[in-house]
Amino acid sequence: MSSHHNDGFTVTELLMVVAIGAVIAALALPSVLNAVNGYRLHSDAANLASYSNIARMKAAAQFAPYRINISMANGTFDMEKLCGDTSSSTDGNCTGPYNSFSTPDIELGTQYASTGDTYSSCRPSWISAYPGDITGDPASCPTLLQIYFNTRGVPVTSSGDPLSNGGAVVYVADQNSLTDAVTFSLGGQVAVWNWDTGSGKWVMR
Repeated sequence: MSSHHNDGFTVTELLMVVAIGAVIAALALPSVLNAVNGYRLHSDAANLASYSNIARMKAAAQFAPYRINISMANGTFDMEKLCGDTSSSTDGNCTGPYNSFSTPDIELGTQYASTGDTYSSCRPSWISAYPGDITGDPASCPTLLQIYFNTRGVPVTSSGDPLSNGGAVVYVADQNSLTDAVTFSLGGQVAVWNWDTGSGKWVMR
């Protein structure tokens, strides 16, 4: 007499496995979304820092000032070559080295922040300290922040003077208030920072 063995799963057992999987997925989803948002945020900050370093190197190599134009309203930035020693007889707009050409010389196109990420020229309200050597916000918190680099690759004002407030900074935040910052020091270093909510401090990335 032979016996019959049923090695399959019952519908009830399958439903239990599905339910347990759904609970685990629901618990893990917020962490996964935060990780994805954090990755996008860090990528946006790193992209701005990379382009800024390219502008610094180009300014020194080509002996012509460059600037990064960062639009807070549009969440975009671009890299622009400036007049330098081009005379006004060649281009009527070139009455100073830090002027833009009559037809702006934008290199490498316009860069866009990830969906949900924003740029800010002043410290966000939920942040209690400045990153690195930064000591204050720029006057009026401009919606178009322009970072100029002289022919030594050092960030300066539009007149070629040293920056105030310990340098310049751009804050990058997402919809959950996760925040990075890109700083431009008086000596020329471009650095990326992340605001650690646990310690309430900036951490260089």
